Amino acid sequence: MAEIMEKIDFVITWVDGNDPEWIVEKHKWEKGGRFESVSSAEDANGSFRYRADEDLLRYWFRSVEQFAPWVNRIHFVTCGQKPDWLVENHPKLDLVVHSDYIPSRFLPTFNSNTIELNYHRIDGLSDKFVLFNDDTFLLQSLSPEFFFREGRPVIEADLRYAERVGFNSWSRVLFNDYCIVNRSFDINKSIWENRKKWFSITALGLKRARKNLLCYWANRTLPVSTFGHVPSAHLKSTLEEIWEKHPEVMENTCSHKFRSDDQVNQWLAIAWNLAKGCFYPANGKTRGRIYNISTKNINEVEAAIKGQLYPQVCLNDSERNDNPERCSQIIMEAFGEILPDKSSFEKY
Repeated sequence: MAEIMEKIDFVITWVDGNDPEWIVEKHKWEKGGRFESVSSAEDANGSFRYRADEDLLRYWFRSVEQFAPWVNRIHFVTCGQKPDWLVENHPKLDLVVHSDYIPSRFLPTFNSNTIELNYHRIDGLSDKFVLFNDDTFLLQSLSPEFFFREGRPVIEADLRYAERVGFNSWSRVLFNDYCIVNRSFDINKSIWENRKKWFSITALGLKRARKNLLCYWANRTLPVSTFGHVPSAHLKSTLEEIWEKHPEVMENTCSHKFRSDDQVNQWLAIAWNLAKGCFYPANGKTRGRIYNISTKNINEVEAAIKGQLYPQVCLNDSERNDNPERCSQIIMEAFGEILPDKSSFEKY
């Protein structure tokens, strides 16, 4: 009950990529079919990144009301868009427009990194909050302790032998996070001082605790490619601290209208808490499942939703989805089976 009294907010971003006015505005900031930064990549800013399903959003609100009724407040962040069916005056709902909290010099923005790295500026946001994207859902009843324990965010404490460096825009951004956090802290000292967390058999299980110890001996750096695209627990104070310590990095990221390779993202804040020892350890395998949706795996996705196999699930759209309409229909029908009743956030 103590965690409930501490107030945990949820923050979710949403964009209607089919909105004609939004499309016109977005095209104003694109140059000749190319994005404003030469380091930008289509895999970070392709049209599939902005596909939105208004009806699927209903199930996000239903899942929160059903599986996390203890949430203090939901901050629904958009550029000003909202579904017609949404109950705007709901006592737990805060409609947040980008201009409400993002400094005007960064607006307009189509960059999710800018949107997320300024969350600490949202008026009335609790220090403890969980960041959702509109493709992340709860599938099981969860307590506040799933996200925060002992006053600290629950974070995947999964070490690696060496940080993975990929060849797409996403992994290059993670490498930027990796460089900054490992440059900002004495990671070797930090991990050892928090060894009861990093090597906890109780919290992580024997296999992961042992692997963490071996990884620590072999590679005394802190990875950032382990967190997974699932809802993540954050502290508003951590974002404030990163802006204070690395203003040039944050300014560079937010000055871009679109995502590009030379930026950082919200995983930097997760890694920052790990480096400070401000976390409660969890095994990443217990947090949820991530799917890159396509017709090849849609039956597996359907079974996972209907069977409520994981506490959280990410239904990540991608360029590999060759039939998004059909996949969306199957997903909504699956959610309709486990969440058939209208939530208090829906007018109709």
